[in-house]
Amino acid sequence: MILHIPHASTETLNYEINNKDSEILKMTDHFTDDLYVHKDATRVVFGISRLICDVERFEEDEQEAMSRFGMGVCYTKNSEGEKLRDVSADERKYIIENYYHPHHQRLSECVDEELHVSGSALIVDCHSFPTVSSIFNTDFQEKRADICIGTDIFHTPKILIETAKKFFLSKGYDVRVDYPYSGTMVPLKHYKNKKSVSSIMIEVNRKLYMDEDGFKTEHYDILKDELNELLGIIKNTHETL
Repeated sequence: MILHIPHASTETLNYEINNKDSEILKMTDHFTDDLYVHKDATRVVFGISRLICDVERFEEDEQEAMSRFGMGVCYTKNSEGEKLRDVSADERKYIIENYYHPHHQRLSECVDEELHVSGSALIVDCHSFPTVSSIFNTDFQEKRADICIGTDIFHTPKILIETAKKFFLSKGYDVRVDYPYSGTMVPLKHYKNKKSVSSIMIEVNRKLYMDEDGFKTEHYDILKDELNELLGIIKNTHETL
């Protein structure tokens, strides 16, 4: 099992960012590099803030729906649609070559290793989301669920979806599938051509483990234990496919 954790970092590499602290608080998947752990998993954690480089975006803006909001690979607008920073063509190229490509190469190599060893691979795309939606979200001004499960029609077996949904419901959480977030990470090398590569995205509402100031709440350790339990169940379920 591979845990892909792309948005946990607050490292901005000294780039100039307008309202930096506010945007870091809003846009970071805080503590996901600690919440999502399992003894039998390889973890691929991106070490740069998504404000500088978002490895879950398509490299080309023409392919990336969020680029119209200034949130492609390199963000130029913030969560309110205002200017975040300027990104020159040379800077964008440098970031892609030095951060985006190496991250995806590592993820692909981890998938290849699992395929070589066991003949199949499982990716869990690990995220969190803010309690209050932004203007670019499909559920703007709606009440958000506790959990969102993201899927891919080719790479997410239905049994994994039902397993994750059943687990979270049993813990008393409100669960939605592919809303407000959909999809799940699969390296382009394997996308749509390797059925043996399975992937599922798990998104947890940040209100479940932190407050609006970015501090952990008393429920943090409970959620961490639940996620660890879920990851084990998903792994075991995948091994029966």
